[in-house]
Amino acid sequence: MKAIIAAMLTCIIIFGLSAGATHMLMQSDPAEPPEELADGSGESMPPSDTEEVLPGEPMPVSFRPDNDVSVEAVLQMSDSIKRMEQELAEREKKVKRDEARIKLMFDDLTTEQDELKAFSEGIETKLAVLEQLKNEVSTSLAMLDQRKEELDKTKAKIESAEKAETAPMDDRVEDVKSWFANLAPEQASDYLREFANNGKLSFAASLLQKMPDRQKSKILAAMNDPVLVDQLIDALGK
Repeated sequence: MKAIIAAMLTCIIIFGLSAGATHMLMQSDPAEPPEELADGSGESMPPSDTEEVLPGEPMPVSFRPDNDVSVEAVLQMSDSIKRMEQELAEREKKVKRDEARIKLMFDDLTTEQDELKAFSEGIETKLAVLEQLKNEVSTSLAMLDQRKEELDKTKAKIESAEKAETAPMDDRVEDVKSWFANLAPEQASDYLREFANNGKLSFAASLLQKMPDRQKSKILAAMNDPVLVDQLIDALGK
């Protein structure tokens, strides 16, 4: 391809030089007519059959450039063409390098875009998981609040029931307090043991609580049951 371009440029230059020389010769004065014969007859030689000139046509003119193209000029043109070829080759290499650099940059951008896309998808997935966990926590909190309300209601019912049971117990204790105070310590301890065995430990403790401290000590001493004594003492402390 480079050789073809060089040949074309050389032909164009030579053609331009030839055309310029032809134009200069066409604008110069026409050639002088041939001299008359030496005998003075004034007649010119008739044209030969092969050189007959048609009437109305100009005489053909043969010309050559005044100065031939020198070898140095041709070498200079060749060197100039070679330099142009080298410059074109360098530019072509530079363009290829730029194309390779741009391709690498484009590949890097594509890779970064893919990484950002994957990272974005990962963030969206994590956000979806967090949203799901948030909903689950909200549901759990709602269930806990509901459970707490139920426990509060149950606690209120239990407290109401305990209060309802406490009032009659106090009344019963007041009813038997005077009778119980007149019993001997041994008899009182037997009654308290009987109350405890029948599941009325609170009643026994309340009844014992109504007694004077000195009588309490005698009743507990006459009981001879350390386990029951501990239970009564614990009930008295509540």
